[in-house]
Amino acid sequence: MRNRTRGAVGVAIGVAVTAAVAAGAGAVVSSGDGPDQKRPSPAAATAGKTTPGDIDHDGYADLGVGAPDGTVSGKSKAGYVGVTYGAEDGVDTGRHSTLSQASAGVPGTPEAGDHFGSAVVRGDVDGDGYGDLIVAANHEAIGDAKRAGSVTVVFGSKDGLSDDAIAFHAPKATAYALFGDTMAVGDYNHDGRDDIAISDGTEVQVVNGAANLRETATPKMSGVTPPGGGAGVEHLSSGDIDGDGFADLVTVAYQDDPADEGTLGVLPGSPTGLKSTSLGEDVPLPFASYRAVVGDINGDGKDDVVTDTGFEDGPDDARLRTYPGTATGLDTAHPVNWTGKRQNGMASRLTDIDGDGHDDLVVGDTGAEAPGGYNDAGAITVLKGTEDWLTDAGAQTFSLDTEGVPGEMAGNDKFGEAVSPADYNGDGKPDLAVGVPNRTEGAGAVALLYAGADGLTAEGSALIGPSDLGSPADDAAFGLELSGPATK
Repeated sequence: MRNRTRGAVGVAIGVAVTAAVAAGAGAVVSSGDGPDQKRPSPAAATAGKTTPGDIDHDGYADLGVGAPDGTVSGKSKAGYVGVTYGAEDGVDTGRHSTLSQASAGVPGTPEAGDHFGSAVVRGDVDGDGYGDLIVAANHEAIGDAKRAGSVTVVFGSKDGLSDDAIAFHAPKATAYALFGDTMAVGDYNHDGRDDIAISDGTEVQVVNGAANLRETATPKMSGVTPPGGGAGVEHLSSGDIDGDGFADLVTVAYQDDPADEGTLGVLPGSPTGLKSTSLGEDVPLPFASYRAVVGDINGDGKDDVVTDTGFEDGPDDARLRTYPGTATGLDTAHPVNWTGKRQNGMASRLTDIDGDGHDDLVVGDTGAEAPGGYNDAGAITVLKGTEDWLTDAGAQTFSLDTEGVPGEMAGNDKFGEAVSPADYNGDGKPDLAVGVPNRTEGAGAVALLYAGADGLTAEGSALIGPSDLGSPADDAAFGLELSGPATK
């Protein structure tokens, strides 16, 4: 199961942390939430289209920030989610709320160590055009089952997050199962409503989206076992691997062995939902702690999967590996290896930063040094997608040491621990929220980088902390998770 403070794995990206920043742009881009979800202008909101992550359906994506170590009602590490809304000039911290188990309409009670906000994903699960937030409290006790975990769905409305919410746990609550430790959303049955895939120990529970989901106290769940699994689920993500219009579930699971080896697999979507048998061949991984990042890099209409392979053949073999999507599943026979110069980092998210129809890869390097040699300050780098796969030509690197980005780079900040691409200012281009959960002695922060002419730019960037949203700050780990189509 996931270690939320894991260290960086070596990845070759061939760009120094202090590299000069290039600009970038494009008019219509993929959000990374799926191959068919394009970003509309704000005016499109009135035409029935939905901007991914848009809670109030005004054409601007909104942001949920997980702070699982935050104190709520005097309970240490009860956890919360800070919520702020997009606007024409970007994220508007003047409009905000703090979501927790003490909030009106949210079931449950804040308890010490619950870690509400340990995972946060976004999706429209009831198909009403308003984005919903799905939040895990992976350490919540269910009866006598310690750390069994629970998940809460808070529904969106024209005024933002509503007082309508449901909370549920696994069909059989099991101690230390960490229900919701990793989650993903996707329309697996192609009915126009997002479904939720939720880790549950060694299984994955799937909640199908429904128009009446908010009226369902205990939603029906169907369990599937991830390919190669036996000892736990490490990572979930969604995408249309075979291009058939149904979202597929991409899984990384621990094999039942002492070496922490893993398996990358794909469970296909269908008119009846996720199938329990793999789409194509599964991929053995030397370690199950690797992420599987999903998006269409070569622009062929089928989503590809990027994994970290660092240290597979020793510490000098750090690289990224791309498995192309095909009509029959991942092309495991012809993976595309990244061979640039080595730098630490982990694949974090695929999204079309420059609007050229090819998803670009955001690599998070939480171990990047600050000036003076201080470790774990962090940085992110964007590698461009092309029809010939990823390239470092025109790559961009950002940190709190980048000119124009507010703040100052400091050791142990963990800049890049989580990233969330979304169109926060409604200009049709994806911006990037970057989690900095250890900043200010563990209070945390989020950096916001907006799209420019040829990609991300430091111009107009912002750094927000829990106090900017009126949220508790002490040791909150604000920014450890950011709302997206899947957990980090």
